[in-house]
Amino acid sequence: MKAKRQRIEEPASPLRVNFISLGCAKNLVDSEKMLGLLAEAQMMPVGPDDPAEATLINTCGFIADARQESFEAIEQALEAKSRGRTAAVLVCGCLAQYWHKRLLERYPELDAVVGLDRRDRIPAIVRQIISSPPTAKNPRDRVLVGPFKEQTADDRARLRLTEQGWAYLRISEGCDRGCSFCTIPRIRGPFRSRRPESILAEAAELVADGVLEINLIGQETSGYGADLDEGLDLADLVGRLNRLEPLRWIRVLYAHPATLTDRIIEALAGGEKVAPYLDLPLQHINDRLLKLMNRSITRGQTEDLLQKLRRRIPQLAVRTTLLVGFPGETDEQFEELLQFVQDQRFEALGAFRYSAEAHTRASHLQPAVPDEVKQERYERLMMTQQRIAFDHAEGLIGRQVDCLIGRPLTDEECTSLELPAAEGPWFLGRHARQAPEIDSECLIAGVREHHGDTIVPVLITARRDYDLVGRLDSGE
Repeated sequence: MKAKRQRIEEPASPLRVNFISLGCAKNLVDSEKMLGLLAEAQMMPVGPDDPAEATLINTCGFIADARQESFEAIEQALEAKSRGRTAAVLVCGCLAQYWHKRLLERYPELDAVVGLDRRDRIPAIVRQIISSPPTAKNPRDRVLVGPFKEQTADDRARLRLTEQGWAYLRISEGCDRGCSFCTIPRIRGPFRSRRPESILAEAAELVADGVLEINLIGQETSGYGADLDEGLDLADLVGRLNRLEPLRWIRVLYAHPATLTDRIIEALAGGEKVAPYLDLPLQHINDRLLKLMNRSITRGQTEDLLQKLRRRIPQLAVRTTLLVGFPGETDEQFEELLQFVQDQRFEALGAFRYSAEAHTRASHLQPAVPDEVKQERYERLMMTQQRIAFDHAEGLIGRQVDCLIGRPLTDEECTSLELPAAEGPWFLGRHARQAPEIDSECLIAGVREHHGDTIVPVLITARRDYDLVGRLDSGE
């Protein structure tokens, strides 16, 4: 049954917007920028249980699990609309870009589906949707999706959702790598590097706002500059960021092994502020599967690259992402991958079970791996990595590491983690070899006057599963 539009009794000033952000770090930056634009337009974010003139959902559509999370958020918002808790529901982000027609077919009660190209117009779109009568809308009017922009957007003046001491900094958009399993080129468009002056201006803005750690993101950070006339690359960009004060850490996420050049490696090794950390998704190690995935690299080249990285940056923590259950993956090929993980002993690792995505070449490959086999392989891989990660954590006990201090832990969290109250208060933190949101954290005692814009020495004393336990090291 189609829901009727419910009116909020008295429009608030400023307009209230319930904003829901889903997906990866790139999506989070888009959410932060939209929130900044809404604030500039005198619109106020409110909590999910508060009444609002509009609910805005920034969705992810990368894989089936992400789409399901987006569907659930949309359904909850539409249910709130039917109860009069919100007057309009707008969907934006990757799923809106990728599935805009199907979204309206599935959820005809949606007021608008907004593509990535309209991100910076979101306040005007919200006002238009709120003010226009429902009878003036038809499905075509509600699909606001256009072609990809040639230039990357300006992400400055964001309303950050991350903690005070760290932020993401997007340096590129889209991807041209053409991995056979990936929908990103259809969702985010072709690869476009952001202008270096725009990046550096935003970095200065973030540092002025108290950021000590910048995490460089893009669909493929190591390819930065390939489309710029100046001949700049990631090495140049890191070198310029390295001179920014009082910035302390620069972290590189989402590099591609086929474009990680010796010049970039030297910049990572020589940058005083570059964290000894690299996010390097590899996907697989079997040569046949790498070719079917169109990864542009072989097993031998991958192993040479990893050896070079560890030799040049001795304290380097490598995080990788692997894909299990790709079409045609045999038991022998999976065992090869498992042995590779055991040999390389990655400091951090994530894995996905392959899902066939429409409009990708891999979706036509056979034979398909049964879901139960994918799950079994995924569990074996993650259990193997768990043992390795625990060994790495044990190796830090008794050592001092510099940690960026984050938020305090609640009493309930301390009790759940079995942290001794006598040593409190307890704070969350991360050392330089831990990336935000995806890696383990440090549980730190003895922090009394420090907050999220401080990096302090911490003595590691124990481990709680993946996380480390430590106390502020006074040097006594």
